[in-house]
Amino acid sequence: MKCVAVLLTVFNRKNKTIACLDSLIDTYKKSKVAINIKVFVTDDGSTDGTSEAIFEKKYSVPIQILKGDGSLFWNAGMIKSWNAAIAEGGFDGYLWLNDDTRILPSFWTELLEIDDYSVNKVGKRGIYVGSTCDPQTKVFTYGGFDYINKWTLKDRFVIPNGRDYVACECAHGNITYVSKEVVDVMGVFFDKYIHGGGDHDYTYLAHKHGFPLWVLKNYAGECENDHHDKFDKYSSMSLKQRISYQKSPFGFNLNNTLLFNKRCFPYRVPFVWLMGYLKAIFPNFSRQIYLYFRK
Repeated sequence: MKCVAVLLTVFNRKNKTIACLDSLIDTYKKSKVAINIKVFVTDDGSTDGTSEAIFEKKYSVPIQILKGDGSLFWNAGMIKSWNAAIAEGGFDGYLWLNDDTRILPSFWTELLEIDDYSVNKVGKRGIYVGSTCDPQTKVFTYGGFDYINKWTLKDRFVIPNGRDYVACECAHGNITYVSKEVVDVMGVFFDKYIHGGGDHDYTYLAHKHGFPLWVLKNYAGECENDHHDKFDKYSSMSLKQRISYQKSPFGFNLNNTLLFNKRCFPYRVPFVWLMGYLKAIFPNFSRQIYLYFRK
């Protein structure tokens, strides 16, 4: 019987958090797979009653709620959940799950299948990436991708084809399973990231370390794309506001961008640093450069 720790960090999204946990546990129970799960949730100082709502649901699987003070954001919150699961021990793998994501039924059976496939195909377990689609349009939103240009970091998503498990180089953390064998070598997220970035860092460095990253055959969940084009709002800001937005965890988060490049693509660091501040000074011109290199 495989044992899986499900890891979340949440903040003031009670309805989304409950919908996520509902889908997680409902699909898990209905699938009747040979998996035991325990959920570790870090509530990073929610004031909307998120923790209380989880308690009131009386879910049929064990859920441990850990407390944050509002300063953790996603990366540190996930580390807190992850370390709690490691400290408890006995887990074969760890599932990263964003609380704005709803699990689809096929995920659980594919999770068992891909584990066997990976061992048979390459002789080791790895990281298994569940792709998500928009709940309305069914268009791909998050999942695995490859870098097709190591200078511009232009990427190409690996879209589930319904037939094959396909390898990728890097992944989002919306629905991503990390085998214990990977964690024994890689540990948990790097703790210098503020909010996002840890998932890309971890998956890409695991890939470079020789662990396989497999994209599941079918969509594993539904999730809206909340990474919209930020340039429209950015261009209308004052220079001082743009510089602050560059540094903000909810803006362009230059700290994370530089950190990711230092750890994964160090030759790009001077260019990234320069472009970060040129973006603040010449936002419209910078957007055109960005769009050009993303073609």
